[in-house]
Amino acid sequence: MRRIKSFICLVLVFIWLTYSLTFAHAQQASSQKFVYIKPQFENVMFWENGWISYFQGGKWGILSSSGNVLLKPQFDKIEPVVYDSPSIMGIEDKFYKDIFVIWQNGRAGFVDTSAKILVKPELDSLEVLNPWLNLYFCKKEGKYGFLNLDKKIYVSPQFDKMYFVVVLPYNPNGKYPNPHAKCTLSDENKKEFCLYALDLKDGIWPNSYLEYILVSKDEKCGAVNIDGNVFVDFKYNSFEEALSDSKFTEAVKNMLANESKPATSLSKNESNKTSPDYISSEIIGNKYFLVFQKATSKGYTQTKSKEYYDNVKNIGFTNFIAVCKNKKWGIVDINGKYVVKPQLDDIKELSEGKIAFKQNGKWGFMDKNFKVVIKPQFDKAENFSEGYAAVMKSNLWGYINPSGKFVIKPQYTQAGPFFAQMAAVATKDYVGLIDTKGSFVVKFSAKNSQYSFVDSETYRFRYAPDSIINSRAYELYKYTLKFPKFGYVVIDKKSKKVGLVLRGQGK
Repeated sequence: MRRIKSFICLVLVFIWLTYSLTFAHAQQASSQKFVYIKPQFENVMFWENGWISYFQGGKWGILSSSGNVLLKPQFDKIEPVVYDSPSIMGIEDKFYKDIFVIWQNGRAGFVDTSAKILVKPELDSLEVLNPWLNLYFCKKEGKYGFLNLDKKIYVSPQFDKMYFVVVLPYNPNGKYPNPHAKCTLSDENKKEFCLYALDLKDGIWPNSYLEYILVSKDEKCGAVNIDGNVFVDFKYNSFEEALSDSKFTEAVKNMLANESKPATSLSKNESNKTSPDYISSEIIGNKYFLVFQKATSKGYTQTKSKEYYDNVKNIGFTNFIAVCKNKKWGIVDINGKYVVKPQLDDIKELSEGKIAFKQNGKWGFMDKNFKVVIKPQFDKAENFSEGYAAVMKSNLWGYINPSGKFVIKPQYTQAGPFFAQMAAVATKDYVGLIDTKGSFVVKFSAKNSQYSFVDSETYRFRYAPDSIINSRAYELYKYTLKFPKFGYVVIDKKSKKVGLVLRGQGK
């Protein structure tokens, strides 16, 4: 019996430890669909792949979008892998969305989107990212290696020297500062090329690269392919000798053969596509004039309106714009004609096929064809979001559906838009987040409340500045890619800590 009791105790201790290590602070919210993590982090960051990195105790860790710990706090920094291209025609920024750089004690490593550490943080430096070969070169203890970002193949630092191999037109009078070799093809044209060893940090046009890296090791020169397999044996005393190996000549032949294959051409309809018509505005004095840009087969035409307006407002269209005349708003099309005459007190942007407008002191909604679908009847109204719009009646906020019917009756003193199936609201007694049925997911006393709620999208832009990472790469990543709707950040204004309420998407 004692043994059984001891065994049960051990099992209970194990369960408790497992729970504690998984996330003692991740709790099920009142609704089964959401997870609440109490404010305890110094900061959080959201990622396109569904990760949430969290800063706790001076280190960064990683959570899933459901609040599960993927990697405990241990890193000084977590960065995206981004190629920040120079402003040259034909070269674009490139994002590697399933691999991240992790830093620990000044050393770098790599982790993939499944939270598998591909390379431990042991690299002295990251040298250069080549976006055409998809290789990230690194250095450790004076040796070079690389990570194949596509195949996630890591070639550990072991080489004394590394060069890209590029194919250039051969010039007998040319002066080449780096190792090079003349390459003559054995066809009837006897074409001549120069195989040139390009320094890692030098850039060149993408179609010049061979998919091989010139390397030296143990005072011998050879070459490896982008998977790290030996291409030219390490038997040469110089890079020139290695470049003269017949395998490189064969590689040039293959490259030229691939280039000679006809590219897929655009269809007639695709090639003749033009940009959409567009309306902008120009201010002269205190007057607004409209500028109409139209795309034609011969290019663009621009004309300026003869009529001026007191104000203008973009409402989510390229070929329609809201204009204000004598304190009344209307809508003008690309030809300068009114589709809605100036008769509105105010108007908002198109959202989910509806436009909120104010007329005779009340708010209603029109569709994208400017037909009134919900008559003006509300004291205030916000845009539709996730199928719901917050509206006010008799000084209380509720939510309507696209038919204009209340699905959550007016009961709130404040009401925000729905995001990730939740909305931030306040009553005279509580502040918190509700679900689409109007039930509180989390709530706190409204009396001297120290908590505020910010959706993950707003937090990403306004509350998590680029200075956290302080890199151009993160700025490009943050502003270019489309992120999931994670949920809300709960900010404790007293402790300055943040928590999370997550929709729980299972990633």
